[in-house]
Amino acid sequence: MEYAITKFETGYLMVNTWVFPLNTECVAVIDPGGMSDELLQHLQKLNPQHLEIMLTHGHFDHVGGIPELIKYYPDYRLWIHKADRSYLGAEAKATHIRSFGPLRAEQLIEPLDTVPLPEPTDFYDEGDIVNGFTVLHTPGHTHGSICLWDKAASILFSGDTLFYGSRGRTDLLDGDESQIYRSLKRLFNELPGDTQVYPGHGSTTAIGFEKQFQSRFLP
Repeated sequence: MEYAITKFETGYLMVNTWVFPLNTECVAVIDPGGMSDELLQHLQKLNPQHLEIMLTHGHFDHVGGIPELIKYYPDYRLWIHKADRSYLGAEAKATHIRSFGPLRAEQLIEPLDTVPLPEPTDFYDEGDIVNGFTVLHTPGHTHGSICLWDKAASILFSGDTLFYGSRGRTDLLDGDESQIYRSLKRLFNELPGDTQVYPGHGSTTAIGFEKQFQSRFLP
């Protein structure tokens, strides 16, 4: 399957929110960090009846747009790995405060008092096929970080596990340096080099380039 992927930089931390139709009535939204006018206008043009909101992990900068998004599109499924479930729903504010406290980012969390994050509707597990993508559990940035891989289309949505020339931070709640190294090695060893990578921040890249560039820094 070929995807008509559009990128929007959303929220305070400029998350890459990826949007593409899955069929004539259903649109995938990956990591809605915020709701911009451009994103809303694009969705209005696509005119979906249903949204598949697919999160690569639970950090606030990747989920902050969900409450407004589902006001416009109440027919949705909201996917997250079960290890990151506390970043949504009733436990969300406390979890985000624990995670983002070291960054002094309380102002990002305060809106949850009046506009809470919804509960997830569905949970990923390793190896699941979700909307045509294989779920790869790649912990390290958070316990529940995942990547979404379509082997046939040769694309990977990597969230904050893998960036252009870099990888996700591990100094926040649930971060683990050794785990993210193992996750990167897995991506470099298991995915073809021509796999195009759509990360959670910054520019797109390719597995082959990152393997060549980053492998020397991995223990």
